[in-house]
Amino acid sequence: MRWRALVAVVGVALLAGCAVIHKPAEQQAGIADGSAWQAHRAALADFSSWSLQGRVATGQLLGWTGNLSWRERGPRFDVRLAGPLGAGGMRAQGTLDQVTIDTDDGKHFVTRDPDALVERTLGWSFPLAPLRYWARGLPAPGAYDRISVGENGRLQSITQDGWTVSYLDYTRPAGAPAELPRRVVLDNGDTRIRLVVDRWFDLGSSS
Repeated sequence: MRWRALVAVVGVALLAGCAVIHKPAEQQAGIADGSAWQAHRAALADFSSWSLQGRVATGQLLGWTGNLSWRERGPRFDVRLAGPLGAGGMRAQGTLDQVTIDTDDGKHFVTRDPDALVERTLGWSFPLAPLRYWARGLPAPGAYDRISVGENGRLQSITQDGWTVSYLDYTRPAGAPAELPRRVVLDNGDTRIRLVVDRWFDLGSSS
């Protein structure tokens, strides 16, 4: 009886010990510092009102070069691409549920699939939907294939939706909740886009 009682006591002790043993959280591959990445994403979580002006160039044989103007106000956006002398571009505005696209030659479209229509309009791919997030240095909603985040918590590269997005430089504009991308390269194997942000402004404004 004493032996059985001793075994029971040891068993209870072992179970109690197991109850306080926690498996360490697994570090996601490609993320150098999970806490820094979490803090950076949290700082940008509510950053949904912003504007930027920049330059876009494609790496195609007969590449396209022009200016980009992007205004984001919550779910609504207004994106303008203007080629040399204002030609060869387009304007897309609305929400992702319904986007209106106007071309420089006077055509007007309404669509729920903006990326496909933008590609037909420009003749090259421009990932309008996910770029709303990539431009801020965040993954777009949904799964991604690969990610690389530095020790400072900034996104260095991500492969998502068929694109590899590489971040070459960041900046910290006045009023920004965190550092924002300044030079970005997007590549889907067919189209290579270089984006340089010259100015972030109207940050946090809802008007």
